[in-house]
Amino acid sequence: MDILSQLFKKEEIDEILEMNPNIQYQKKEDLRKIIKLLADQKCSNRILRNILQTNPMVLTRSPEDVEELIIKLKEYNILHLDKLFDEYPFILIKDAYEIDGYFINKRNENMSLEDARELLEKEPFQIDV
Repeated sequence: MDILSQLFKKEEIDEILEMNPNIQYQKKEDLRKIIKLLADQKCSNRILRNILQTNPMVLTRSPEDVEELIIKLKEYNILHLDKLFDEYPFILIKDAYEIDGYFINKRNENMSLEDARELLEKEPFQIDV
């Protein structure tokens, strides 16, 4: 939990653990990898705090799954991942195939890939609609 103590007070860590008790069983190096993956997307400490307090489930994903999701979002030219993750932290519990599914559905609705991308960037919760 020392990695979390760099971002949070003890009381905040307790709240995060209450929301996702499985974090305590996650390997330290996996927690570090996930936080580094997010930081590498230009997520500031403020954004990291928002993501992890809103959606602590991301900390129990495999770092490989998070990385695959990030790669998939970039394939669709979503470049400001920091803003996307800050606005809708729950996108981080999606799998890469769900991103493909979103774009396939939008194409089936006769929406261009560019319009679907813009919609996802402006209203990321639309992925769940």
